[in-house]
Formats: sequence, structure tokens, C-alpha cells
Amino acid sequence: MLSKLYLVLGTGILLLYGVAAWSGWELSTSARQQLPPDVRNSPGGYRSFHFWHSGYRGGK
Repeated sequence: MLSKLYLVLGTGILLLYGVAAWSGWELSTSARQQLPPDVRNSPGGYRSFHFWHSGYRGGK
């Protein structure tokens, strides 16, 4: 009997999570911040091209 209760409870939680994800609802209501492109593309900037491609690293 307790396993059926857990099954119903788990299914309900998954359904609520699915509805929240589908509708775009989030627990926090803070606005997302945008980085300007000049900050992202500058050398040494936040995840810039130079961050990912800083030269040949070697390998096997």
C-alpha cells in the first residue's frame, strides 16, 4: 500500500515538474543578465574565443 502511495506521489511530482518546464516557470524570479558582445569577444573576456582556443596543446 505504501509503495502505491510513493508511486502516485512520484508521478505527481514528475507531472508538476513537466508542466513547470513546459510553461517556462522558474522558482527564482530574478531577471537574467545579458553580456554585451564586446565583453564576450575581447581577449581574456568571459568565455571568449581565446579562452577555448589558446593554441596547440599537444596530445598523443
